[in-house]
Amino acid sequence: MRMPNAFPSVLLGAWVCLAPGVARAQAEEDVQEKIRTSIETMVTAIEEENDPMRNRMFFELRIIGNESVPALNELMKDDRVKVREYAIHTVSYIDDPRWIAPVIEILRKDPEASTRAMACRALARTQDTPVLEEQGREAIPYLIEILQKDEELVQMDAAFALGWFGDPQARSVLQKAAESPSELVSFFAKGALEDIDHAELMRQREGK
Repeated sequence: MRMPNAFPSVLLGAWVCLAPGVARAQAEEDVQEKIRTSIETMVTAIEEENDPMRNRMFFELRIIGNESVPALNELMKDDRVKVREYAIHTVSYIDDPRWIAPVIEILRKDPEASTRAMACRALARTQDTPVLEEQGREAIPYLIEILQKDEELVQMDAAFALGWFGDPQARSVLQKAAESPSELVSFFAKGALEDIDHAELMRQREGK
C-alpha cells in the first residue's frame, strides 16, 4: 500500500514556523535601507543647499525613530561641519537616550564653535521629553564649564540650555555671565536665571 506523501506538509509546517522570522528580517532590512537612503539624500541636500529636501529627510528619519539613531550618531562624526550639525539637530528630536553621550562628547571636543553651540541646543531639548530628561542632566557640568570659557556663540547657547535644565547649581556661573561685557551672553544668562527661579518655584509647589 502506498503511503501518503507527507513531505510537502512537513515543508509547509516549517515554512509557517519560519515565515514570521523571515518577514521580520526583511522588514528590518527594508528599514535599514530606508535609513541609508534618507541619510544619503539628506547629505546631498545639505551640500546642495536644498533646504526643502533636507527638511523632508529630517522628518523621514524622525518618523523612522529609534532605529535611525545609530546611523545619525555615526553621521555626527562627519568631517563636514554642516552635515554633523544637521545630524545633531535631527537626532535630538528622537526620543532615544543613545544620542546624548555622543552629543556631550561633541560639546566638549568639537573644534567648531557653531557645532558646540548646536550641541547645547540639542541637549536643552532633552528636558522636553521624560525619556531623555534624566540622562540629559549629565550635560549640566559640561554646560557650566563651557559657559565660563568658550566663545560668545557657544556661551549664549550654554546659558540658554542651563535655563532649560532649571538646576540651581548653575546659578553662580549664570550670575557671573549676566555681567558679561557681551550683551548677548548677558541677555541669555539673565533669561536662564529667570528660568531657574521659575523651576524652583514649581518644585516648591509640587513639594519636591
